[in-house]
Amino acid sequence: MNVFVRSAERLVAGFNGLALWKGECDVWNVRLAAATFDRWLYLRLHRLGCMGREERATFQRIVRPGMTVLDVGANLGLYTVLFARLVGATGGVIAFEPDPALFALLRRNSTLNGCTNITAHNLALGSRRDRAMLRKMIFNSGDNTLGSDGSRCFRREVPIEVVALDEFLPALRFDLVKIDVQGWEFEVLRGMDRILAACPHAGIYFELWPAGLRRAERTPAEMAEWLHARGYKLCHAATGSELDESAFAALVSELTGMKHADLLALRRAG
Repeated sequence: MNVFVRSAERLVAGFNGLALWKGECDVWNVRLAAATFDRWLYLRLHRLGCMGREERATFQRIVRPGMTVLDVGANLGLYTVLFARLVGATGGVIAFEPDPALFALLRRNSTLNGCTNITAHNLALGSRRDRAMLRKMIFNSGDNTLGSDGSRCFRREVPIEVVALDEFLPALRFDLVKIDVQGWEFEVLRGMDRILAACPHAGIYFELWPAGLRRAERTPAEMAEWLHARGYKLCHAATGSELDESAFAALVSELTGMKHADLLALRRAG
């Protein structure tokens, strides 16, 4: 890595970490804290409706009081707190966030909003127990990844612990899981195979990002086949419309580069 790149990284990291960005913001009728510019901007974009509008509407439609919801890749806790509000005192939220800095914000935001029904774990989920390096994007912690992006530029590596949900919480039963882990989604699913079998009515809300899956050495077709073999149908999360094999292939072909789509996997009746 040349001197220019290292200097640019220091400059970007310094700007992102300025004390100016440490503060709180009202989003979706909750109070949330940020600690860096990228998370400050993330909250403001959600507040303005430039991000998260469809996701919020979908979760408000499908999450009900009393449910147990898993938030895998919880980031600073915006959706975790939303889930906590939606499931109410009779429900619960179990959140996983491997980045120590984001996990601290997740805990802070849970406390800030009085969410006593959230259990948070500073762990990554995967297909097996492991120690790994989380590749943190210096200027966008929403793009932290366990996969390889082919470049170390503008990233920092942080050692984290990975667990398979089947081994970590083998008796867990839940109603919905949200998985947003930058291409690591299939690894998360493979590590919760037994729990999914024990929760036949649970839904799986996940981000389909073909480029991210390939960074993790997986393909969209491979993940779709795995879900279909377990009786799931794939639907557009926002509309609920089902994707057959040809529609799924067409969607994947459209999702080039950074483009992604939010899908909902539901088991077929009977």
